Amino acid sequence: MSARVDALRSRWPLLVALVVVLVGRVLLFRYPVYPDEAGFYQVAGDLLDHGGPGLYGHYFVDRPPTLIWLFMIGAAADNVLVMRVLVGALLMGFVALAWFTVRRLGGNAAWAVAVAAAFVITPEFGAQAANGEAFAIPFVMAGFACFVQAERKGGRTALLWCAGAGFLGLLAMTIKQNFADVFVFAVAVLLGVGLRRLRTWPDVARRLGAGVAGAVAAAAIMVGYALTTEAGVDGLWLAAVDFRTEADDVLAAGYRTGIEGRIDALAEHAWIAGLIPFGLVLVVMAVFWRFRVSALSYAVGAVIAFETICVVMGGNFWSHYLMGFAPGVVLASGVWARHVPVALASTYLVVSSLVALPVNLYALAQRGPDTSQEVGTFVKESGEPGDTATVLYGSADLQWSTGMRSPYEHLWSLPVRVLDPDLDDLTALLRSDDAPTWLVVTFEVHTWGLDPGLQVDPVIAERYREVWSGCTDHVFLLRSEDRTLGSLPDC
Repeated sequence: MSARVDALRSRWPLLVALVVVLVGRVLLFRYPVYPDEAGFYQVAGDLLDHGGPGLYGHYFVDRPPTLIWLFMIGAAADNVLVMRVLVGALLMGFVALAWFTVRRLGGNAAWAVAVAAAFVITPEFGAQAANGEAFAIPFVMAGFACFVQAERKGGRTALLWCAGAGFLGLLAMTIKQNFADVFVFAVAVLLGVGLRRLRTWPDVARRLGAGVAGAVAAAAIMVGYALTTEAGVDGLWLAAVDFRTEADDVLAAGYRTGIEGRIDALAEHAWIAGLIPFGLVLVVMAVFWRFRVSALSYAVGAVIAFETICVVMGGNFWSHYLMGFAPGVVLASGVWARHVPVALASTYLVVSSLVALPVNLYALAQRGPDTSQEVGTFVKESGEPGDTATVLYGSADLQWSTGMRSPYEHLWSLPVRVLDPDLDDLTALLRSDDAPTWLVVTFEVHTWGLDPGLQVDPVIAERYREVWSGCTDHVFLLRSEDRTLGSLPDC
């Protein structure tokens, strides 16, 4: 009995962290459904119910398959909020894995789980939404755990753990492409121990090879899935790789509407939650130590540097990008916590994040109704069985609220800007027999420089009539259809 009591006493920081995460995730349920949640959920549900020729049925998503597969769980349960339950469970796993990993590294696991808990419940990091970052970081930490376990083993057992790390690391990237933290960490550690002659180079090469084999196995699953669709490997490559290059070119070319404001907001969130002060402390300490640290410390620093590059190069600068710092900052908090400045900065990050949660919940309570869902519900109440709806562009939560399928394959604005900038596909659709019954304009039709030839305007004017406007939205109905309108949105 005393042994069990001692074990519980030694793990009390983990237990407290898990309770904090559980309570925090319950409180975050109050937030309305976000566009990404609604969009991924609708894609997954449509793929389950209707299939289709594309990689994800009738819709295009610029992500690899694992994220959509996860959302199929919520779609199968017919409740988008199931995704918040699922991501909450995975994030509790993230905290537990942080405890395991940092203890195996000989660090202070209590600091690690405190920071991990703060990350996964604060709205300043976008924790309220079940998005790609939140789903990816548990796989990253699981990959770290496997690799750290491999470093404690030898022979075939070590190679199996390395393969597991590679497999999980690639799975993280198939949720969100830039989450290559596991590979950055593994390469940095292995190069460090090789250069310090703590391992022979043939051993380093074998471990790297095993990790690559695990990654290839995960990639093979993605390719196998792609081959079962009409899109094939080319469709997978477009969604996972090629689209990002094209999107970067589009964003760099101009029409960066709202991005400058989001950059300022991102920096503000990072200050409020204590992330920037923590990062400044790490930089100052690295300079103070003159970078004379262990291979492990170099590896943690490399992960944080990589995460910083990913956020800076993210392009659209949404607040949930900050969740990408969680794996590296959690490791730094645990591994470097013996240094007083890092411990103090970790305390500030945790306190700031925990204070941010009730402050954000209070602000949420003062807000009015969610206008996107109000307008979507109006369309839903006004529709009839078999109606379809298309929302222009990017308000996937409004699209989801209509309860209708969209015959247009793009639920987000960036794919429209990259793949249909002249609105050729949209114009052809509106001219066809498959034109959506309802058309909801949430942005100006020619925003971001779309359709410079103005070809879509006469088609909308010819085939649709406006039945309601408000909340900055305009709702159109096919002229050939007649519907009894539902309750008007309260805005």
